[in-house]
Amino acid sequence: MAIASPSPKQVAQQIRRDLYYNAFATLERMQIDASPINYELMCEIISGNNPELREKFARLGKDITEEDLDVLARIYLPHHFGKSIHDESADRIQSELTTLKASLQSGQTSLSSYTSMLGQATGSFSSIDPTDMKKIQSQLQAIRQATEIQQSKSTEILESVSTQMSAFAAIASDLDEFERMKFTHIATKLANRRGFNKKLADLYGGERYPDGASLILCNLLVLEPFERKELLKVKEAILQRLGPLVSQTVQATDCAAWLDRPQVGIIVSTSAEAEIRRIAEQVRNSCLRVFNSQRQGMPVVAARFGCSTTYEADTAFDLVNNAEKALEIATETADDKVVFFANSEAGGARKDWMLYRR
Repeated sequence: MAIASPSPKQVAQQIRRDLYYNAFATLERMQIDASPINYELMCEIISGNNPELREKFARLGKDITEEDLDVLARIYLPHHFGKSIHDESADRIQSELTTLKASLQSGQTSLSSYTSMLGQATGSFSSIDPTDMKKIQSQLQAIRQATEIQQSKSTEILESVSTQMSAFAAIASDLDEFERMKFTHIATKLANRRGFNKKLADLYGGERYPDGASLILCNLLVLEPFERKELLKVKEAILQRLGPLVSQTVQATDCAAWLDRPQVGIIVSTSAEAEIRRIAEQVRNSCLRVFNSQRQGMPVVAARFGCSTTYEADTAFDLVNNAEKALEIATETADDKVVFFANSEAGGARKDWMLYRR
């Protein structure tokens, strides 16, 4: 009797079930509350999809607190905290709308009173003796005072509306900033792994084949001595200086990301080797500038670069995998130059996708 092999869908379902079981088992073994946030955090750690998260979790040691987990969750699972910020924004908007509504209603009441007063004054003028200048002046004075009051009220309403508009703009800015920070590495202000993956998805998600683009991976060996727990604050200070310098090496349409291992990933819209070498050299020089400004006894700056272009990669996975292979060669051979991935099956030649351009 033939035994049917499981389908790819069944295999994927079994992998997911194993991941879920391992996540719950790990939480129980480590005596961590199996809340939805902690559960998803553990799934991310076990799956290996986020090596940066896995590494930071490992640094926590044995005595892990809820505060430690909350810090990691806010960085790597920001969507869990999106509801609270949107709820807070909704409350702020409701409060501003209530104030605006009260201001407009007050203005409407004031305008109605002013309109009624003008109507009464019109009737009064019809009955006043044209020769009674004293009564005419009295009515004009009353109209002038009412007009001044209405002008003051109108100015007050305009100021209130302007204040509310500024408040709405501030709320929108806060929401935009929250969305942006989902894809931003906290220390360097470069794209994080989530932002990096989004850029890769955008690169390969269009209708046209992504020809002429490249991925440069950089491994900064100089940071290895700072991986110890007691030096993490020093490393964070270094990253805060390094991030802006790295971001200056790419165009606004390109992407520079901090990935931790390898540390830097740069997606650029060029496959010209000379340009790629220039970008790599700028990253190296940025690292030199940061460490040369530190106290004596700093380690020697060393950076290794691996690169793959979209000519050698049909998918985003292939692009990252090829660049990692090139980086591995650069690291093992201690090559300071950029190592470019070469497809051995194609004799090291780049594939030409010109025929498939639209």
